[in-house]
Amino acid sequence: MPFLGTLEGDRVIPPQVEDNATVVCPVCDEQMTVISSYERENSFVSRHFRHEKQEADVEASTTTGQATLDEIGKTGKCPGESDQHLKMKSIAYARLDNDFSEATLELESGIGDRVADVLLTFDEPRNPYGRGIAVEVQYRNEGKDIEAVTDHYLASGYSVVWLDEDDFSDYDVDLSGILTVWPYALPDRSALEGYPDIVRWLRQEKSPTVEREIPLPGEFWISFDKSDEWVRIAKQVLRRRGRAWATISRSPWGDLTFQLGKRESGYNADIESVTVQVSPEDCDRLRAFADRLEREGFESEPPSPPEREEAWHDIFTEWLSGTDTITAWLSATFSPDDDIVIALGKKHPKETDRVSMVVDRRAVNGLSEIADLLERAFEIERKK
Repeated sequence: MPFLGTLEGDRVIPPQVEDNATVVCPVCDEQMTVISSYERENSFVSRHFRHEKQEADVEASTTTGQATLDEIGKTGKCPGESDQHLKMKSIAYARLDNDFSEATLELESGIGDRVADVLLTFDEPRNPYGRGIAVEVQYRNEGKDIEAVTDHYLASGYSVVWLDEDDFSDYDVDLSGILTVWPYALPDRSALEGYPDIVRWLRQEKSPTVEREIPLPGEFWISFDKSDEWVRIAKQVLRRRGRAWATISRSPWGDLTFQLGKRESGYNADIESVTVQVSPEDCDRLRAFADRLEREGFESEPPSPPEREEAWHDIFTEWLSGTDTITAWLSATFSPDDDIVIALGKKHPKETDRVSMVVDRRAVNGLSEIADLLERAFEIERKK
């Protein structure tokens, strides 16, 4: 599905073009028409362009007269892929247009001295979104000061959502991460004129926050009778927005377990996870994995294409204790896009379970914390 075309010499994406307009594909110079957003098998398909001639050629060769996307792709002609950043903006625009049809939508519209990728504005402020929603689409671009931009939008009465590639699935986008004006937009410390003195004093900068780690007392843990339940002991996020995580739990049989899990992007997204039984020795193995992940993954340059034997380049593998009948391991890999992917796998006598996920640098601290908490859990279990 194309998301980029040219109209009278200007680059355009579907939300900028009227329904009956004809645009030209910048790749193959064929004419394209506009297809409005629609629902397909309980999934959302955003507004996009379509190569009329290519689809007509396929329809002429099908027995049903109904061309599929796979059949169009098999023509060997223009695939219709477009600039990824513009595609993401277009999908976000179409999704907002579908969900807030009564609001005003603009591409690359300004709020003060900031320009949002997509800006939705209500006629009247609406709870909890305020005056509207500013959308920032991040595609391989970390140049913006997220905190400063977010504060600017909230101070202007607009909610804000930051979207990256993980938020998009096919032709839909997950907007559940909107940071709304209410209750997050608090008055700025520099604009307290008219407030009572006590409010001004309360809003002054105070001393830095002091953090102290207080271990969970073993007696408190033992006081809960959870012998027939799964009890989650701790959870650590391994990627921004919490779509990848590691947990340690106690099984109904009294074993301590380690799990990696992830949630795909999009509405009603599936959750995948793998859980393995662990031993006290695995605490050091998890720490070693975290150290190598930082050193050989995030602090090292990915191998160049000529240096790779495969598109997916294995970094290292750490073997866990497992059981007499199950082999378990953690692995780290560079993806073809040079993302760092970690995986937890276990092999049964008859099958293998595996979950893999893209992680960011917070995975290093997350796995180290899990190792420390797991060690503490073993200590408590020994005292019972």
